Amino acid sequence: MPGAEGGALEAVVSRVEELINRRKWLRQQLAELEHRYGIKTHEFMASWSSGKLPEPEDPDLLSDFLRWEALASELEKVEEELRRMLVIAPGAKGEGRG
Repeated sequence: MPGAEGGALEAVVSRVEELINRRKWLRQQLAELEHRYGIKTHEFMASWSSGKLPEPEDPDLLSDFLRWEALASELEKVEEELRRMLVIAPGAKGEGRG
């Protein structure tokens, strides 16, 4: 049924657009934290998760660190979902159907 396929495709495209917009917003939020603290997210996460960066006593700083961790985790999930949705099936060459 062409109509059903079209609706399914529209749903997939809509979800991909949502994920791309979410990814953009997450990256902006992370860039603000990176700028504020002068450290890249992957460096922060490595130090934070290993305990090299101790939990701060300042509640505002702790809030920023917990938010940073949550944003980075969400970005990872969004990017993984995008990768899964955008994988081209093995053998597909992007050619028309004759």
